[in-house]
Amino acid sequence: MLNKFNFQRFLNVARWDLSVNNKFYTRSALLMVAVTCMPVVLYYLYGLLTNSFHISDYDNVEGFAIAIAWVGMAYMVISAGYMFHNLLTKQGRISELTLPATNLERFLWHAVVIVVGVNVIYFVGVAMADLIHALFRLAIPHVEIRSITAATYSFRYVELMNYDFFSGNAIGLFTFFWLMACCYVRSFCLVNAWKYRYNIPLTFFIYFLLQTFVPLLLLMFGAHFITPERAKAFMDWISSTNPTAWIVGMNIFAALLYVGIWFLTYRLYTRAQLTTKRNP
Repeated sequence: MLNKFNFQRFLNVARWDLSVNNKFYTRSALLMVAVTCMPVVLYYLYGLLTNSFHISDYDNVEGFAIAIAWVGMAYMVISAGYMFHNLLTKQGRISELTLPATNLERFLWHAVVIVVGVNVIYFVGVAMADLIHALFRLAIPHVEIRSITAATYSFRYVELMNYDFFSGNAIGLFTFFWLMACCYVRSFCLVNAWKYRYNIPLTFFIYFLLQTFVPLLLLMFGAHFITPERAKAFMDWISSTNPTAWIVGMNIFAALLYVGIWFLTYRLYTRAQLTTKRNP
């Protein structure tokens, strides 16, 4: 009976989650908006309190946009690590796993919260920071006012991807880096589906091990099998290939990796049990 996706059951899962965890979601959203506004507020307050405030006619909002982007990245990572926060306790697992809904319906609701909800809250935070910035600038006559929101979501950053080899493929290279950043964030969802408690530090520890030992293994491999002649021949072969083909291949790899992470996350979620040695 529950082997197919039903939109009404999906809505029932959403209502249940929002009613049970309304305080958790409200606190998280307010904290995110406040932290997003913090770079703008601290900048202006510091200048006012120390009498070192300097306003230029040109409104350089790129610094705010970069700081807010780092805040947003941290928020998305932490939120991904709390994707299955209902499963943190045994009682929470009982409540969620006994809902009259399929695993797909419950999982899709969590995905909507993490993908759509988190980005909506982040956008609201950016807009609030933009409003505060504009109010401070409006208090000073005859100065330019630019939008932090427009700078944050600007496609001008694509221009930074015009490397020599990939010249003319800036959009494709930007898409690859964006997909890889999404894979990084979603990997926290994957580990959260495997372990419900202390999963965020565990994910960082896994990345630390990968960043430490994988380069060492590559260096050991290179020392034994790669000669200067082979390295030069390989670089010549890369230079002779079509950069567009590399971009397409890189994007296909990143897209498959992204889909694979979601698939593994779903498979682990469907195997959730009330108690295990890993999640007592």
